Parts: sequence; C-alpha cells; structure tokens
Amino acid sequence: MDCTRWREAISARLDGEDPGVDPALVDAHVARCAGCRAFADAASDAHRSQRVGTAPDVPDLSRRVRKAVAVADRASRSSVVRALLVVVAVQIIGFSLPALIFGDEHETATHGARHLGAFTAAYGVGLLVVAIRPARARTMLPVAVVLAGALLITAVVDMANGDVPLVGEARHLPELLSVVLVWLLTVPAPRRTADSIRPSRPSLTAVRDDDSDVA
Repeated sequence: MDCTRWREAISARLDGEDPGVDPALVDAHVARCAGCRAFADAASDAHRSQRVGTAPDVPDLSRRVRKAVAVADRASRSSVVRALLVVVAVQIIGFSLPALIFGDEHETATHGARHLGAFTAAYGVGLLVVAIRPARARTMLPVAVVLAGALLITAVVDMANGDVPLVGEARHLPELLSVVLVWLLTVPAPRRTADSIRPSRPSLTAVRDDDSDVA
C-alpha cells in the first residue's frame, strides 16, 4: 500500500499547512496503519525538537556596558575638574618656591621655612598626579582634608589673635579648593537607567504604493 499521500498530509498538518485530505481520514488511516503511525510519531518528535531546543550560551555583557557608560560619564564630567586641579596644583607649587629656595616665610626660621616649602611642593605634585590619574584621588583625599582642616583652624586662631590679617591667609585658598576638587574626583558617576542608554528606534514612515491606484 502506497502511503506517500498520507505521510505528506501528516507532515503538512504538523507544519500548520492544509493537508489536502480530511483530517478525520488522516487520523483513521494512522490508527490502522502501523507504518504511518510510526512516521507520525517520528515526525512529531522531530518537529518538537526543532522548535524547542537549548538556547546557546550568551555572555553577560551588561556589567561591561554599565562600566563603559560610567567611565564615559566620569571622563566627560571630570575633565573640567582635572583641569582646575592642575591650575590649583601649579599655584600651590609656585607659592612654595620662595620658602623652599630662599627660606622666605612669614616669621619662620630659614630651615623650618624650607621644610614647609618642601612639604607644600610635594603636596602640589601629589595633586598633579591625581589630575593625571584620577583613580589616585581616594588615596589623596585624606591628606587634603587634614591639611585643609589644619590650615583652616590655624588661620582662625591667628586672625583671632591678630597675628595674621585676613588678606595674608588668602594665599591658602588653593589648598582649600583642592579638597573640593579631589573630593569631586572620588564621587562615582550616577548610573544611567536602561531607558537612558537604550538606542532610539527609527521612526517608520508609511509609503503609499502608487501602482495600486492604477487600474
């Protein structure tokens, strides 16, 4: 008995196509034909295995994407801060040169003045390193905070005692400003949400087929 027609109908029905034969007749034939029944079972298993399978392993790139976005945001935001930090560092180093080279510091012995100038110059160089390598900002921040805090306290005490006028303490403004700039470099960039980094979808424009209007 040639079952080619029945097997084509079985295959077409699995694919969602018109079998060309009444489905009841196909079921009746499969019920009494062992060969077509085996073919139907095998075709059904093959059809299921093709449509349902193990998904291939896909590497999780979400962390890399978030990191790349954060780095881009931080680089764009910190560029101005780093430039200002370079200016402040150069000023601090410049203010340290008279004490470092000539030992010239207000009411300070020459040896002590040079020690103070050396420390100030070293602090300015440290700020330059942070401006070049912002990842070092967290290490530099405690030093900047302690230095600025000590300068602020001593300035208040000296001005209260009348030892130094307010104008004389203005030269320490770069040190105070450096604390703010270094701290800004330690603040992580805000994370973008998925919606903000999702590429915009191109708009779809309806196109009329002019040929359809032609009789």
